[in-house]
Amino acid sequence: MKMTNIKKMFEKTTSQLNLKMKMTVFFLIISFFQMNANEGYAQITKISLNLEEVTLIEAFKEIEGKTDFRFFYKNQDLELNRKVTLKMKKKPIDIILDKLFQDGEVTFEVYDKYIVLKKVVSTVGSNDIKPIMESKPIQSSVSGVIVDEDGVVLAGASIVEKGTVNGTQSDFDGNFTLEVGNDAVLLISFIGFISKEVPVAGQQNINVTLTENTDALDEVVVVGYGTKRKKDIISAVSVVDIEEVKDVPAADVSRMLLGQAPGVNVASSSGRPGQNLDISIRGLGSLGAGNDPLWVVDGFPLESSDGLNPNDIESISILKDAASTAIYGARGSNGVILVTTRKGKVGKTSVTLDVTTGFQDVPNSRRLDMMNAVEFGEFQKSSWIDRYIAANGSEPAESEIPAGIRNPENNTISTDWMDEILANAPLFKKYDLSIASGNEKTTSLITLGYMNQDGVVIKTNFERFNVRAKVDNKITDNITVGVNLSGSKTNERIIGAGSRHTPVGLALWVDPREPVYEEDGSFNAYLGDKDTPGDLIFNSANPVQILHEQKTTMNTSRLLANGYAQFKFLKGFTFKSTLNASIVNSRYNQFTPSTLSGFTWNQPAPNDADLSEEYMETFNWSADQLLSYAKVLNDVHSITALLGYTSQESTVRSIDGDGTKFPDDDIRFLQQAESLSAESEESSWSLLAYFAQLNYDYKNKYLVSATYRREGSSRFGSNNRWGNFPAVSAGWRVSEEGFLQDVSWLNDLKLRASFGATGNNDIGNYPSLSTLGTTNYITGGSFQAGKILNSLSNPNLGWEKSEQFDYGIDLTMFNNRLSFVAEYYKKTTTDMLLPVNIPVITGFETTFTNIGKVENTGFELGLNFKTNITEDLKFRSNFNISFNKNKVLEIDGDNDEIRTGGIYGAHHVSQVGRPIAMIHGYRNIGVFQSQAEIDASPIQDGAVPGSFKYWDANGDGEITYDFQDYVEIGNPHPEFVYAFNMGLDYKAFDFNVVFTGAQNYEVFTEIEHTTMNVDGVFNVETKAADRFRYTTMSGDAGPTSNFWKWEREGNSYYISDASHVWLRSLSIGYTIPINASSFLDGARIYVNGDNLYLFSGYEYGNPQPNDRSGLRPGVDETPYPLARTISLGATLKF
Repeated sequence: MKMTNIKKMFEKTTSQLNLKMKMTVFFLIISFFQMNANEGYAQITKISLNLEEVTLIEAFKEIEGKTDFRFFYKNQDLELNRKVTLKMKKKPIDIILDKLFQDGEVTFEVYDKYIVLKKVVSTVGSNDIKPIMESKPIQSSVSGVIVDEDGVVLAGASIVEKGTVNGTQSDFDGNFTLEVGNDAVLLISFIGFISKEVPVAGQQNINVTLTENTDALDEVVVVGYGTKRKKDIISAVSVVDIEEVKDVPAADVSRMLLGQAPGVNVASSSGRPGQNLDISIRGLGSLGAGNDPLWVVDGFPLESSDGLNPNDIESISILKDAASTAIYGARGSNGVILVTTRKGKVGKTSVTLDVTTGFQDVPNSRRLDMMNAVEFGEFQKSSWIDRYIAANGSEPAESEIPAGIRNPENNTISTDWMDEILANAPLFKKYDLSIASGNEKTTSLITLGYMNQDGVVIKTNFERFNVRAKVDNKITDNITVGVNLSGSKTNERIIGAGSRHTPVGLALWVDPREPVYEEDGSFNAYLGDKDTPGDLIFNSANPVQILHEQKTTMNTSRLLANGYAQFKFLKGFTFKSTLNASIVNSRYNQFTPSTLSGFTWNQPAPNDADLSEEYMETFNWSADQLLSYAKVLNDVHSITALLGYTSQESTVRSIDGDGTKFPDDDIRFLQQAESLSAESEESSWSLLAYFAQLNYDYKNKYLVSATYRREGSSRFGSNNRWGNFPAVSAGWRVSEEGFLQDVSWLNDLKLRASFGATGNNDIGNYPSLSTLGTTNYITGGSFQAGKILNSLSNPNLGWEKSEQFDYGIDLTMFNNRLSFVAEYYKKTTTDMLLPVNIPVITGFETTFTNIGKVENTGFELGLNFKTNITEDLKFRSNFNISFNKNKVLEIDGDNDEIRTGGIYGAHHVSQVGRPIAMIHGYRNIGVFQSQAEIDASPIQDGAVPGSFKYWDANGDGEITYDFQDYVEIGNPHPEFVYAFNMGLDYKAFDFNVVFTGAQNYEVFTEIEHTTMNVDGVFNVETKAADRFRYTTMSGDAGPTSNFWKWEREGNSYYISDASHVWLRSLSIGYTIPINASSFLDGARIYVNGDNLYLFSGYEYGNPQPNDRSGLRPGVDETPYPLARTISLGATLKF
């Protein structure tokens, strides 16, 4: 490459220019030096060309078409029609230019993405190059502002008249002025953005919006304790595209993850306002500890995303394999979610206002079809007739049927209780205001947020206030400090769910023949208490009255603070010290007035009023000390290293009280209760850790990373308190090898593999210790207070360990339009923390120890495609799918098992060789149609025609009322989950749609024990009309009403296929054109539909219930209904 002394060249040039031109050249020099100071585009870009006998100008166009390079030259200086031949395989630009101009008549300079070509003119007696660049005749002045797509000004953007070196930079406010020819074309560029060409065409004012360069390979991704280019990542890391989910009316950050990453299963198990979604990463890995991922917000490890405002989020990275999570040690086995909040930008002060409002509903397709008053009356009558036939052998005369149930058509009052408790188009409102500003030294961001979501169940609500202030200050070139303060206040009015004795459950089964109100307008307080012969309906409280009169609130205040100081010293060394702290205060209050009947049976009002209160305070702090080093040797060896020390402690204090028998319902303070109890608690945990990480990169081709963390935790036994968590990963960028240099469609191909060990300490704070409790002793004929040992200590209790192998391929093709990611993993969790039986002689039955082993294997696939169909029409799409297989390898010996649940309802079993928490029960093989069929079948003691018929699993000739004939009847874990995202941009319009799905898994519909209980004590589903009838001795929709036994045991009748496809989100937006004279910098409006439509054969509304959680997944017993939301939003920028 022929190198030209820039300073010497411009000294000779500028002496001949006027003052304006000198200033222009000066700013251009500064711009060039700034661009050249970066690890430039020219150094990392490799070009493949196969050109034969083409003109020089055609060669330029080919290079510009394949890259972001742009040529600047004077036409008279070059022979543009000269024929050239170029056959190169992934060569840097300087090699290509040397070949093009090997005759030495033209020299070149490469400034990042700009190539300046100059004709060499020799002068006798001088070896210097004479200046030959003269600006074009100045004819007019053009001014304007450079902004990004969000309307934020871009200070320091480069504005160059194409084909010349006439140029300038935008100032601090994004403004520029440049004198050019009337027919000039401006080339606008800014680092990290796509360059743009704008014809002047006589215009005097040109405002330009630059689009961020979304080249995925150069994207900077947040990883554990740092950042990396996406192309350099050699572990399993997924990134959420915040732009794709910006229109979703998300109450919580977890909603933003839905359908956005392979291997990340996000389930909306409840529709309660403000409720977090359930998240699992690569399956369930533990039988005894938690399975929730770790959240790290701005470097602060937290248990959840509670209190965060989704509008404050800048980026979300999800670490999935042990190589990426090992740096978080004992909290990394279930994956890590890294959240980075927004910060200020250099430029003029900008104000952004986001407003969203919408309404919600529960579609009829997600509601059970329960009987109305006439249908239920007919059900009661026909059930009585069946019982009569079973007892007497013949049908009764009409006169023998009890008068109270004889004429169901006379039931003139019919109440749809579910309709009564659901609100009419409850509102969702969200307002966010942000103020960003910054200069070369200081950037700041202040955000204010307010959200108010009424629940789809009346008298439920979620309200949140947010405030955040983030300031970063560059004190010197080597010292930077920053502080990030955020606060939130949430107020919730909640109800119980997940049981038939909560308002949602009651609304399904209470008597539809009862009115909500008495004739005087007061509540009908006690339903079903008519003591009518033949009418068996249970009595109950009025669910509408409960929602109006029982008040349950949860008020939570959160304060989160992050501060850091960063020092750069020597060459390549950086030290960063951070301090994080959070304080969470919450108050739970529930008052149940005396006017309410009991939520179960036979408890008519009035009852004793009851007040429960709990106050809880959590103080959590952590400190990190990080020393990093970065060095590039000979332009081929890249080394980064990190040493760290971290400490964290969390303390929870609580006090709660319960009081009953108040003087009246107006006095709601504990001291006024006649009966009062109170208790207080305090618990804490702490950890210390040392860690190191080394990354090595050779020629952007061979990559290696190694991590080691040693961590100590207060939660484990004194003999086993410290754990070691190593990890290593390697990558091979095959696309850099010589044998692929002529593959023009290939942009990047990388193979990677990793191995690492992580842990899980989510077992509570004191399982390794002996604990004391209080008790009373009789001494001398009287009670004496004393203490008793509650548990045995285990000083050897240690870490639950997970070892994981991960193999992946990253492929990018067709000029970065199509990218492909595939991964296979195998994770084995050992030394699980479980209770084991011990000799009763010790005085205890169980103690915690490290036993058991679980394996998860899986395959993940991700596809991204984006293209510009036309200049105005852009298309983007994403598809991801994940397969996970879970297997218990060992518990306490090869054949042991863990059972949860009884003979009635859901029963889960974790046993060796099968997945965690499989659903067990009797296998239902139909309904007994006759006594002869019963006699010919294995013994079912007490079975009658119409009883369920079960399979004799152990072949002993008898169905016993225990677990001997229980078999596996359902798998609550999907075989695979998937998501599809698609977007279109057409001029000022944008469109986005998200589908999610899960396939081949089952749910145990516990609620059917109520809604299909045909004893006559509950209202039932309309399909119960087709149950087994004694009038016809047939029917297969359900068992007979005659006998309770062999009907409600856990059996496969209550298993439902929950496979589904869900249209999760659909949004349409329009960006409003803004005049230069407007007070607005930008405006966009949009409409969004959330949880729009469910494609599924599942009948019970939400195919992702989790009413039992933990080791009892896939149980549906009346969760809070999940809403469909239609919202309208606007974003205004000032």
